[in-house]
Amino acid sequence: MTQFAAIDPALAAVLMAVAVAAGLLRAWITHRTAVRMEEEHTRRICVAVEGSTPIHRAAVVRACAELEAASWTGPHLTRRPVQRRRVR
Repeated sequence: MTQFAAIDPALAAVLMAVAVAAGLLRAWITHRTAVRMEEEHTRRICVAVEGSTPIHRAAVVRACAELEAASWTGPHLTRRPVQRRRVR
């Protein structure tokens, strides 16, 4: 037990710095991934809405949301089901 109590302070500082850096890197990658996914989603919606009439834009956005929700898999990526409405 005394072997672990006599750890070099410089080694402990380096190990702590590496752990903190790894945590920050992981958080940054998670954030950038979320930002990139949102940018792609926005771009797809803009492309889909570009050629539609103002009357049908809500239906186009709703259809895009349904398609994206259906393409997501896994328990951590679940969404509420989108309620379908009829467009007249």
